[in-house]
Amino acid sequence: MFKDRIREHYKGLTPGFRKLADYIMENTLDVAFLTATRLSRRVGVDPATVVRFSQEIGYSGYRELSLEIKEYVRAQVTETYQAVEDSATPEELLRSLVENTARNFQYFVTTDLSNISAAVELLRNANQIYLVAEEMGYDLANFMAKNLQSLGISAQAFYPGMTETANIISQMQEEDVLLALANEGPSIDAGYAVKLAHARGLHTICITGSGVALPAREAELAIIVPIKSPANVPSFGAETLILALLWEALASERKEEVALRSKKRRAQMANLLQIRAETPEYEISAPHDLWGSQLLPEHQ
Repeated sequence: MFKDRIREHYKGLTPGFRKLADYIMENTLDVAFLTATRLSRRVGVDPATVVRFSQEIGYSGYRELSLEIKEYVRAQVTETYQAVEDSATPEELLRSLVENTARNFQYFVTTDLSNISAAVELLRNANQIYLVAEEMGYDLANFMAKNLQSLGISAQAFYPGMTETANIISQMQEEDVLLALANEGPSIDAGYAVKLAHARGLHTICITGSGVALPAREAELAIIVPIKSPANVPSFGAETLILALLWEALASERKEEVALRSKKRRAQMANLLQIRAETPEYEISAPHDLWGSQLLPEHQ
């Protein structure tokens, strides 16, 4: 697969070749319909550089690379994304955004579903799952970790600071898996965590919008999600759907355990409701009154 070859050779590419690699990874649908000459104009290099780049990553020339890209996108055609400012009403805007997320997800299903299957296999056999992400991606990683915990899966999210990364990587065991989320930006620190884990021979997965981001290049398995949006900002819609897909796949294999955990949880909730119902009113109001009396003088 051309994306794997690009990631494999990326570190050794010249600046001109890297420009081509970045453009191909981030605009795959467009590239499928470009000749070597037109691609060279888009990137700002000469056509011969396009041919040499193709040969550098293992193809006989651009024609062979182009054919593989066309096969990758299959029957997909380039879409003209409706700009947000062109939406006449809020309803049209929402429809445009929903259609974009659906299109992104359908594109992924058409092209990269095999990678999700491989990720499910790694996660299924993991003793512990660690999730790493930067910026807003950390909140998504933490949300995913809590949902995995609801299935009885040992999972933990961490922000890739120097100390935290060193602690997590040093305590990871052979059966553990590191899952990195890198939807926006270079995610350098998350990439360092993946690099260290991979160097230890641990299983690593990266879900990203850019196949040339450091976590994707260092990971054992990279899942590239489409992030184009008519809002002109990277969309995390497809990434969220893919995380949900992973979660549901793992949940479907733990139906009995999930049902038992759910039953126990409902039983404890019923116990809590019963305790609340039986608690005298004064036991609830008195502590509040005392707390209020201690605070009010300070504000008078």
